[in-house]
Amino acid sequence: MLLSTSAQALPDDHDQDFQLQADNQLFDQKNGLVTYTGNARLQQGSLVIDAERIVVHFDGDNAVVKIEASGSPAHFQQQPQASKGKVLAEADAIIYSHAERTVTLSENAKIEQDGAMMQGHSIHYDLTRELINAQSDASSNERIKMVIPAGTVDK
Repeated sequence: MLLSTSAQALPDDHDQDFQLQADNQLFDQKNGLVTYTGNARLQQGSLVIDAERIVVHFDGDNAVVKIEASGSPAHFQQQPQASKGKVLAEADAIIYSHAERTVTLSENAKIEQDGAMMQGHSIHYDLTRELINAQSDASSNERIKMVIPAGTVDK
């Protein structure tokens, strides 16, 4: 099913340098924040986040703790394994916890891999435990949608 194989990123992704590009940058050293706006892109190995705005949160040791991206929509992609297709995700807001290895997609969330697709108000993706938790919007009648390609379910 969706992301049923190991959801771990390529083995060396987590150890790669972060590369960031944008039209504008604001570095708030006192609060451990760097804000990138205007055609912002973050890349670490196979992980790529494209958004209108990306905020990188650092801890006291200048290690990346969390990345927040927003856009209409913001996009996230990562190659889980060399032999599997890329995980492609989008939402109005994306929070990637580097420390916890989770991705939270909020507002108009969608995630796809190898033809399988899940869509909902919000999706929480735990990369380590390989869990996906999708939620509908309680204030509307919109429900979680999932597409499983024919031939991928054992009969």
